[in-house]
Amino acid sequence: MMDENARFEKKCETLQEIKYVPTEFENNQKLKPETQIIKKPDTLFLYVSVILAEMLIVVSGANVVWTSPALVKLYSNDTEVNPVGRPVTTMEVSMIAGLPSLSALIGTMVLPKISDFLGRKRHLLLMGLWTLLGGVALAFSTKVIYVIISRSFLGFAISGAWTIVPIYIAEICENHNRGKFGCFLGLFHQIGHFFAFVVGPLFSLRNFSLIITAPILIFLIFFVLIPESPIYLMSKGKEKECKEALRKFRNNKSEEDLEKDFLQIKETLKGRAEAKKANVLDLFKKRENRFALMLALLPLLVQHFSGISIIMTYLAPFFNAAGTSISGNIAAVIVSMVKISCYIFTSFVVERFGRRRMLLISATGTGIPLFALGMYFYLQYTNSDLLHFLQWLPLVAILSNVFIYSMGIGPVPMAVISELFPSDLRAASSAVINTVVTTIVFGLTSGFPLFSEAYGIHWCVWMFSLCCFVGAILIYFFLPETKGKSFSEIQEMLKMY
Repeated sequence: MMDENARFEKKCETLQEIKYVPTEFENNQKLKPETQIIKKPDTLFLYVSVILAEMLIVVSGANVVWTSPALVKLYSNDTEVNPVGRPVTTMEVSMIAGLPSLSALIGTMVLPKISDFLGRKRHLLLMGLWTLLGGVALAFSTKVIYVIISRSFLGFAISGAWTIVPIYIAEICENHNRGKFGCFLGLFHQIGHFFAFVVGPLFSLRNFSLIITAPILIFLIFFVLIPESPIYLMSKGKEKECKEALRKFRNNKSEEDLEKDFLQIKETLKGRAEAKKANVLDLFKKRENRFALMLALLPLLVQHFSGISIIMTYLAPFFNAAGTSISGNIAAVIVSMVKISCYIFTSFVVERFGRRRMLLISATGTGIPLFALGMYFYLQYTNSDLLHFLQWLPLVAILSNVFIYSMGIGPVPMAVISELFPSDLRAASSAVINTVVTTIVFGLTSGFPLFSEAYGIHWCVWMFSLCCFVGAILIYFFLPETKGKSFSEIQEMLKMY
């Protein structure tokens, strides 16, 4: 008996504690693994990095609407106000407004692959220097042809910034904050609009052009201190530099958490060893890439066919043509303030409400005030007696349009397209997307003054309204939700789409 007890005690000594770790709840809901990426508050360094990159977008936004306050001066007979010495013609206005989009089209076909060679950071610095030179050239232009050339020069540089800034921001962010910082792109673009609308009426055309170019100096001085994108560094096999960049962007995380982030990036890039060979044709070779391209284009097409590029480019002349009691410059400032407020709100709620829902509501709502605005211009075209009672309508309609636009189809599309493509195809996809978009913008901005003069503004505005409603239907049936998903999860979703 004693021998049996001794043997039993000896067996007990060899027993090990077994820890029970449940893998699911009773309702079969899976628990998150212990290797889950920990969400931490966004660091100050990340905010500073994003804001510095967005300085390019501020200058871009200011130059996009440069025509609104500038055309008021360029139409003047006063040589002290008008640096070209005479009023510009309708055809010259078409070229001043439209040719930058054509040069941007060329830029989108040439510049994106440079970022795969130089890196996201050096590419942006190069575009910053280019923008600075273009802004100075525009400021000292004294002939219409010089204005057109300088604006085209700027359009080329701005296209390079718009192509890579969203990629850089997406690659330095995490799954839980990528949507928010992606919407910052639209927000800072609107800050550029506001900047130009405020400064334009107060200064000469030369000083105006120099002042709206000044933020690029902040970018060039301080962005050199910001690290390269961790994902880009990893794609080039620079693991040590990738870890150092992660430590700076996410300096509130432990080494253990940073290692998890590092491994997630490594896993995302796994199996894409031929990333350096990727080109535009690769976008069309796989079904998921073709779907991603179509889905990325959808919200951007809705955005631009809503007529926003026309409204913002010709905002001051637009209000002056409407014959309201409010000057075009004051109306432009009011509209810009509304857009900035809405963009700020959208940036912080997009992760809660989701990209798809906000795009759907915004596209539907934007079409209604555009229809009303078109009706006002139709009544003006027919010299209706009702105009006397509707002087308030243009401002209310445009403010309503801008408010609803800024809650969805304004800021959200750039957040969506930055998520849909694998790292090796982001530059190529940006080239294709921006080529399509800039072609549309060129056609709209250059054709609008000619078409509206021939047929009336009301038909243009009604077409924009119709495009909003059609876009809402397409978004409802085709666009998936990407909220909270990692890059690899989105790619898997597209394979099953």
